Amino acid sequence: FFDPHIHKYSRTTDDYERMSLSGIEVIVQPSFWLGSPRTNVGTFIDYWEHMISYETKRAKEFGIEQFVCISVNPKESIVRPLAFEATEIMEKQFLDRERVVAVGEIGYNLINELEEEIFVKQLEICKNKNLLAMIHLPHLDKPKAMNKMERIFQVNKYNFNKILIDHNTEETIQKTLDWGAWAGLSVYPHTKLSPRRVIDIVKRYGGDRIMVNSA
Repeated sequence: FFDPHIHKYSRTTDDYERMSLSGIEVIVQPSFWLGSPRTNVGTFIDYWEHMISYETKRAKEFGIEQFVCISVNPKESIVRPLAFEATEIMEKQFLDRERVVAVGEIGYNLINELEEEIFVKQLEICKNKNLLAMIHLPHLDKPKAMNKMERIFQVNKYNFNKILIDHNTEETIQKTLDWGAWAGLSVYPHTKLSPRRVIDIVKRYGGDRIMVNSA
């Protein structure tokens, strides 16, 4: 098994052992909100380095290959000038690292202009560097976020073969697939999708270009 979206920073070594015993061999860990406001750009640097170096080593101890997505997460993109400082360092120092496979998670949380500014900036970095992108749909009002993204995609052309839009539900999956992007389904039994809902979506739309993850 391959889990394309899992946040191991907050998981124990017991979880790695269970994953290994379950047959998971490869994981991708995207950048996430740590749960409290960041106070300086050094916290981004330390977090990204931890994922690239320590978590890769920790995964290998259980026979799992780990890769990383680096980004300024939507929940952290509204603070100025911190978000711009972090994005600049990300582009110059981290995106060419060996274990980094994409920019992500990027996108919306509150769906406001400050988030969109950093979202578009990171999309442009992806396009300029020919990188993959992992887009985060917000927990609330996903159709509104999709409509705002559609406007961005109409103005600026992006390669949807290189874009994964994650946290889809029944409201958004059709549009994601119609765009030609990869569609992520996150199994969160209480706050996102239950296993039953995931199964029903895959039965209806097929498995092509759909990735199921544990987030």
